Amino acid sequence: MVEAFRRELGNSLAAIAILVAVLGVAYPILRFIAPGYAIYLTYGVIWSIAALGFNLLYGYTGLLSFGHATFIGIGAYTVGLTMKYLGLRELEPMLVTAMVASAALALAVGPVVLRYGGIFFAIFMLAIGQILWGFYLKFYHVTGGTDGIKIGRVELLGFDLGRIDYLTYLTIYHYYVLAIAAIAYIVMWYIVNSPLGYSLKAIRDNEVRARALGINTLQLKLIAFTISAVYTGLAGALLAPLTRLVSPELAYWFVSGKIVFMTILGGASHLIGPIVGAIVYTYLESIAMGYTIYWYLLLGTLIIAVMILSPRGLMSLVDSLLTRARLRWGVWQRSS
Repeated sequence: MVEAFRRELGNSLAAIAILVAVLGVAYPILRFIAPGYAIYLTYGVIWSIAALGFNLLYGYTGLLSFGHATFIGIGAYTVGLTMKYLGLRELEPMLVTAMVASAALALAVGPVVLRYGGIFFAIFMLAIGQILWGFYLKFYHVTGGTDGIKIGRVELLGFDLGRIDYLTYLTIYHYYVLAIAAIAYIVMWYIVNSPLGYSLKAIRDNEVRARALGINTLQLKLIAFTISAVYTGLAGALLAPLTRLVSPELAYWFVSGKIVFMTILGGASHLIGPIVGAIVYTYLESIAMGYTIYWYLLLGTLIIAVMILSPRGLMSLVDSLLTRARLRWGVWQRSS
């Protein structure tokens, strides 16, 4: 019973609803108390979409990718290039285009890279990501090179937000992103709790046995890879209007590492683990950058400390604390 409680804590729709409500309430509080830190919450929500998509591949299918910055870049550059060359300002068609482009790339490279597993798959994805990063960097006459592509304000749901003040624009954009993220969270919950999700877990646990049971493992891994790419591409497209600059750094291998760190930090065994990990990592990174130029060292130390205290991520630590509290409450009730 206790184990069931622990499993469901971070994997239920109720947990998702509570988390979304907290993220909605926290923004105006942060804007009032520390306006500079409010925007990081929006960044955290966007990165949580990418981490959630990555975790479908890593936590549920057992495939570690060091190249998911590939799809961040695809999403961001889809927004940048369509705004620059097509003059498009409505964000919704750009989001759809980014997701389609990410899915197309996943379907193109997936049948090849998914034939490999373990470190070979991870390095293969890293190589693909670096090839695209090189394209963004060298084809400067199209992508702007290191200068990137500047992004102006976008239209949301047909409304032109060009005349409102910037802080109000950021607030509206936060809740727009949060609404999309909530839909993405719920869709992912249905995916991992569907026959597809259970089949992916079987592949993760023992691919040979899953294949012996009649599961088309390559086909299901391709589906998971494509869904993962769509989520990450969506995150990249949402990042572009917030950063206001699409540059090759968004597709660099370090970004892939960030997504991996976020997922592990929050806990890959929980559905909301990557969401929590993305938000916590975003704030840890911003705080470390504000304290010292050696922020990589400080950030790495903080993450190592968290991993030592809770090797399975922050959500497992929360699980343990709540389970202990629940058991003590039960003991107190029986004794009284």
